[in-house]
Amino acid sequence: MTTKVGDNVDKTVGIVAYITLIGFIIAVVMNSEKKGAEKKFGAFHLRQSLGIIIAAIGVMIGLAILVAILSAISWTLGATIAGILYPITYLGILALVIIGIINAANGEQKPLPLVGPYIQKILGKTFE
Repeated sequence: MTTKVGDNVDKTVGIVAYITLIGFIIAVVMNSEKKGAEKKFGAFHLRQSLGIIIAAIGVMIGLAILVAILSAISWTLGATIAGILYPITYLGILALVIIGIINAANGEQKPLPLVGPYIQKILGKTFE
């Protein structure tokens, strides 16, 4: 389900929302002043960005617990798993952020892969 907005819609909020937590906060403030299609576009990307933040925190906590358990069994095993899974996780998060920025820059309201539909279902009409 991809929705494309017109070329005259300001895409700044959508792009800034994905650039760090500070960018997200700035985008929330910027979007509060918008109306109509611009507000809905910004709200969509704010929800997607917030979903990435929440999912990233949850995955990193789960990964930290897994590594702690494995380190208790064998320090080498825990270090090896951490050395493999942490970079993969960071790259996955970075990929979602880049995809979100590209979608926003293209004026598309397209849910992110894997987590996007769940984010839309859970966060509903947040930021509108």
